[in-house]
Amino acid sequence: MLILSWFVAFNLRSGFVGLGPALPALAADLRLSFAQASVLVSAPTLLMGLMAVPGGGLADRWGAARVIALGLLLVAAGGGLRAVAPTFVVIFLISILFGAGIGIAQPSLPRLMRAWFPHRLGITTGVYASGMVCGSIVGASLSGLMLEWAGGHDGWRVPIAIWGGLTGAAFLIWVVVMRPWRAPEPVAVIARVPTAAAAATAWSPWRDRRAWIAAAIFGAQGLVYYLMVAWLPAVYSEAGADPAATAALFAVFNAATLPGILLFPIWSDRLQGRRAPTIIASLLFLLGVIGLLLAPFGDPWRWLWPTLAGAGVAGVFGMALILPADIAPPGRVGAAAGMVLAIGYASSALGPVIAGVARDVTGSFDATLALLPVVGVLMILLAGVTPELSGARPER
Repeated sequence: MLILSWFVAFNLRSGFVGLGPALPALAADLRLSFAQASVLVSAPTLLMGLMAVPGGGLADRWGAARVIALGLLLVAAGGGLRAVAPTFVVIFLISILFGAGIGIAQPSLPRLMRAWFPHRLGITTGVYASGMVCGSIVGASLSGLMLEWAGGHDGWRVPIAIWGGLTGAAFLIWVVVMRPWRAPEPVAVIARVPTAAAAATAWSPWRDRRAWIAAAIFGAQGLVYYLMVAWLPAVYSEAGADPAATAALFAVFNAATLPGILLFPIWSDRLQGRRAPTIIASLLFLLGVIGLLLAPFGDPWRWLWPTLAGAGVAGVFGMALILPADIAPPGRVGAAAGMVLAIGYASSALGPVIAGVARDVTGSFDATLALLPVVGVLMILLAGVTPELSGARPER
């Protein structure tokens, strides 16, 4: 189950991030403006948030295995068909289908971990979440290599088709192993207790303070993560780094996210508590971005700052993914995950926009760098009220 979940998570990111290196060639081949090319990235991001709420509801109603199968099918079809799109309108509509598939499938993963590993949510969440990180890293790096190998004015179609095909393989493997046509996983314990079942049915994450805290934590880390992914190379370049140093420092930031997203959730399971790891991860991020602000190239610290920032923000991301399964009553994990992801990705989409507008208005990235520690402090404050585990948890 963990291997399958990791592979699913990998394919929910590889084709999404893998579009980036191919985007300039795509825009040139289809004669797109910069605004049109940007829409091909922003539209799937928006759909990831918009479809998280119905995706979570479907997971609670149909079962996680069925909804993941549906999501993978949409991601494979939408991701692969982008490679044969002849015009902007066609590829835009296909990109909406692609983003909707990611949004539908993602809330099912926390529900799946709650159903299969109710007492090991930290380590199992870290494992599948590392698939997202690996998908992002591999998608970004290999797409560029595929683009060079393919060559030609339409070489951008090769990496996009390959990521779509890989997701199609993930769909087939999932269907064969999980057999989603079977009945969904049972909500075992609560179904036998009428009062508990009624309470779970009446529960809504939109009325639960803990769910709003989880959504705020997810949104805060998403805002700064996507901001840094979009603009950190430009920040280094503006500060005077040559292209080789910029690429190396940005690679360090991305590489540091993998141990961060694995180790903090695992540590939280050992502690049987979520608050301390979330606080420490937020503090690491704060230290990293303060270093980026004050001394981005001070030796030997230039390598430490992106390491701390990457590991810290990924650690908070991993902890935020655990919380919906912690706080929701049995049978409602999908709804909780859908709400947290919807609000979180809406906030995440603002990060690159805020940084870009600030750069246009002020003429430098100083204001953006000053914003990062502010969000870091906010993350620490939110981490201080992170919902804690409340004793024994029902099996489903």
